[in-house]
Amino acid sequence: MRVVIAPDKFKGTLTAQEAADAMASAVRERWAAAEIVVLPMADGGDGTLDALGGPTRHDTVTGPLGLPVAAAWRLDGDSAVIESAAASGLVLAGGARGNDPWGATSRGVGELLALALDAGATRIVVGMGGSAMTDGGRGALDALGARVPFPPGVIVLTDVTAAFGDAARVFGPQKGADPAMVERLTARLATDAAEWTARFGRSLDGVARTGAAGGLSGALFAAGAELVDGAAFVAAARGLDAAIAGADLVLTGEGAFDATTLEGKGPGHVLALAAGHGVPSALIAGNVAPGVDGPHVFSMTRIVGADLAWRDPVVALRAATAEALSRLDR
Repeated sequence: MRVVIAPDKFKGTLTAQEAADAMASAVRERWAAAEIVVLPMADGGDGTLDALGGPTRHDTVTGPLGLPVAAAWRLDGDSAVIESAAASGLVLAGGARGNDPWGATSRGVGELLALALDAGATRIVVGMGGSAMTDGGRGALDALGARVPFPPGVIVLTDVTAAFGDAARVFGPQKGADPAMVERLTARLATDAAEWTARFGRSLDGVARTGAAGGLSGALFAAGAELVDGAAFVAAARGLDAAIAGADLVLTGEGAFDATTLEGKGPGHVLALAAGHGVPSALIAGNVAPGVDGPHVFSMTRIVGADLAWRDPVVALRAATAEALSRLDR
């Protein structure tokens, strides 16, 4: 029995590694002789840095609300990995209630990019996701100054396909923007798009993935970066396809499973790879949205209750995984 375990983070409770370890414990209890392959996943948001090797540096940069933050990032020879959430994350702003949707800035991400470029990095991976801002990437470009346009080698990972002009309407509310603010932000994004196109000669009109991180991905794209599917990039870097090809069962998971999981998120990509290889799979989520579950989708809150799921997520995930395995084994 060969089991591949490749969850994403359970946001607010478990990292992807912690979730994978809890799931692996349940597998060992049921099948002591099973060969277990643990490959924690990410899709460009929180956890991407860990999935691609972990931090090697911490530098103080401008946080989303203008205060200094210590941001972790990776510099390994001429390669760098930057996670936008580490410098400009919504969590750093105190969540939607503490955020300033109009004033939140991507400047810290630009400062990390500047550090990587000045250190001689020629391949820079920048993960989008979990951001506080909808500034169209202006803060980042201001921090980069004369370092843009980029030379080849800057790769931007996104888990969404929204275009630049739609960033405020699609993601603004979850960052604390009310309807009036969404309209103001959308108008500002239109101005930004025109400026970036005039400055760099690269149109953002209708280009998929340019709306990630409040339009930061679009600004970086205009400045010469390449936009890619974050989940597919991380999966390829971790050798997930080959691991699944030789598996008997694939397990994945995340904190909240909804329709967006299958539209670019890490667990959705894992399930698609498993289906492509004809390997049975199951997903265990902290919570499953109504109407999107399936026979091989399991909710921790339904199996063990919301109280235990929040109070002791490791125990809860282990128990939910054990229940999922028992149902799959029938």
